[in-house]
Order: sequence, then structure tokens, then C-alpha cells
Amino acid sequence: MAALMCKPILFVAILSFQLTGCVGEPPEEPFHEPPLTEEERAQLPDDSLPDHEHTDEVLVSGPAEDDAAIFDDDDAFAPYDVAVVDDDDDEQPMTGGQLYALLRWGLHPRASDGLRAAGVASWRITQTIGNAPASAGYHAQDGSVNGQPYTAATDLSTSGMTATQIHNLLERLAKVGFAAWYRKNGVDGWSGANHIHVVYANCKMKSQLRAQVRSFLVGRNGLVSNRVYTWHTFSAAAKAAVQRKFNQSQQGTSNGGAGVSARINTSGAPLTVRAGASTTSAAVGSRADGAYVTITCQKRGQSVTGTYGTSTLWDYIGSGYVADAYVMTGSDGQVAPTCP
Repeated sequence: MAALMCKPILFVAILSFQLTGCVGEPPEEPFHEPPLTEEERAQLPDDSLPDHEHTDEVLVSGPAEDDAAIFDDDDAFAPYDVAVVDDDDDEQPMTGGQLYALLRWGLHPRASDGLRAAGVASWRITQTIGNAPASAGYHAQDGSVNGQPYTAATDLSTSGMTATQIHNLLERLAKVGFAAWYRKNGVDGWSGANHIHVVYANCKMKSQLRAQVRSFLVGRNGLVSNRVYTWHTFSAAAKAAVQRKFNQSQQGTSNGGAGVSARINTSGAPLTVRAGASTTSAAVGSRADGAYVTITCQKRGQSVTGTYGTSTLWDYIGSGYVADAYVMTGSDGQVAPTCP
């Protein structure tokens, strides 16, 4: 159960396959991120140095296509979060595990599908993995999935785009899970070539990039100055989409569909975890109000009235079951497979 009440929307579009999702609607209870810690701020790129994320030459893209009109609005299609196998897992890498070929080498498959959902063509991707000294490690490899290396950080060309189209593209990117900034020379602490810098929130990433995502979520520029980002104001829906993807990454659900990230909301009291789907089942633990949990499956059980109304749905979170009526999942229905 969740504060976001929506019905599935069917998309058949640039992804050439069918998806269901709820796009563009913020939850009734927005996520609140605390300010960055001093340690996190120290990990952000140093904006006292020119072009500190990369060198100019890596921003030279291939032949430009006349596709700027694609970004005349901020609509995006919900990407499908494909299953992946991290190279540090005990499983064997998947073969053909992603629905679409990567737009460019060095992308996480879910990031690739997200860029595709936002309308970004492969030629606009100017840098993925890179080790230039000016990059200070921000574009170094974050890991490997399905046997392929990736980085969560990507740079995009804005060639041929108007300011309005760049604003719309930033909204699109955030709505599918990217912390995104338009790096404009002389604006918001940036000195260097104009481009869009993005970090995909739902994958394992280095601590520097995780700090950048946190900076985005609190409305900052993702640089060591940590000043308020002013060039674009992201909608609540866009920020909430990035937050949900980031929560999934923090909870480990980026690894091959290991579960659905959710948040306990009891308005104060801990929520009891039970051995079965009823309040009469033995208590096997508890989760604090506001705690994030990973739902691996759900089943019907005793009807419970809670924060989000009355429901017979119960969520299995690894150690036992919690009443879905107290859990923010982003949907008013079932979001995970049915438990055996």
C-alpha cells in the first residue's frame, strides 16, 4: 500500500515494447533528504579547477542528428528495470539478460534503457567509462553486470538544443532515475565545456557518485561548493523518481530483481514483523518507523487497517511479514510476486 495512488499506464513507444508504470505523479508524502555530511561534500568534484569531470575532447560526439524537436516536452516513458548479475555475485553472468543492446559501451543496462526511455540517442552519449586525469575518477568503472563493465556516470551532448529543450530533457532524465545537471560554463559553479552530466541512481556506484546523487536530491550542484543548483528547478515527481531508484540501490535491489524497495510508515511506532500474514502469527522482530525495507514477495492474509487504509496484503521482507497497510511502496496494489 502506498501514498501514491495510480493505475497502470500502458506505453508502447520508442522502446518498442509494452510497459506499465505511473509516471509524473509525486507521492503524497515526499521523501526528505538531510543535508550532505562533511565527508560526502569532500567527495564531490572540486569546482575550483576547470573542467574537473573530464577533458574537452571526450565531449566531442559523433555526427549530430536533427533530433532536438524530440525534447520539446518533458514526457518520458517508464523504463523496465532489467535484471542484472553483478560480477561479485556467486551467479554466472547472464547471456542475453537485457532486453535491448546497450546504447553505448560502459553503460549499466538499466541506465541504457533509461536513456532510451528519455529519448536520448547513442550519438548524444559523449562519455561513459574514462580515466582521464581531469576526471578525478568520477568516470572510472563502477562494476560489471551481465559480464560487461559500466560506470554510473555519463555525459551527454546538448548540440542543437534550445534552452527549453535542455530543461525538458533534464526533467525526462530525472523521471527515469538520473540525477542530472546541465553544466553551463560560468553558471552554478561550473567552468568548462557545456554538457549534461548524469548519474544513474539504481546501480552500485563509487562513493563519489553516491555523494553526487545525494547532492542532487537536496537541490545542490553536485560540486564541492555544494551551492544551490539554479539553472533548472526539478519537479517533485522528478526528484521522487530519483529518490526511489536511489533507495533501491541502497537496499541492494539493483542486483537482478532481488526485491522492491519500500518504506515503513506507522507515524511513530515500530512495525511488528510476523512469521505469517496475520496479527496472531508469532512476532519475529520489528522495523522502525521510516525504515527502508526490501519486499521480495507478497501474499493475502488478515485484513489490517493502517496508515494507507485497509488491506489484506502482507509483505515478506526477508525475516517475516509486515502489514502492507503500513508500507509505502509507490502503489495501492501488489508490487512483488506472490509468496509461495
